[in-house]
Amino acid sequence: MSIVDVMVLGSGIYILYHTFIMKRNNEIPKGIMIAKDMVLPKDADVAGFILDMYLKGIIVGLSACISGVFGLLSVKITQLQSIAAIVSFAFFGVLVAFIVFLKKAQKKYLHIG
Repeated sequence: MSIVDVMVLGSGIYILYHTFIMKRNNEIPKGIMIAKDMVLPKDADVAGFILDMYLKGIIVGLSACISGVFGLLSVKITQLQSIAAIVSFAFFGVLVAFIVFLKKAQKKYLHIG
């Protein structure tokens, strides 16, 4: 189970990094928020998309980090196993909600999807 938790923690850090880069550089990172081969239309509202998805990206990144840390800690501290399971299910819910919000934002601001 710990290899999965390391991957979840790593993906959380990756998402947080790209979310901050997205806000700083004012461009959408390919591979997280849009597909790598995606070409944005000329009428895409990139600033609106970034404004809408910035906080959501931070929330999903932080929840992935928290889930990964709890999973890693629960291997050594058995009392945390039930809490780690609850945190994992909560992260899954946050991830599903993020995907739904991402698809809506892509359609609304980027006119894709």
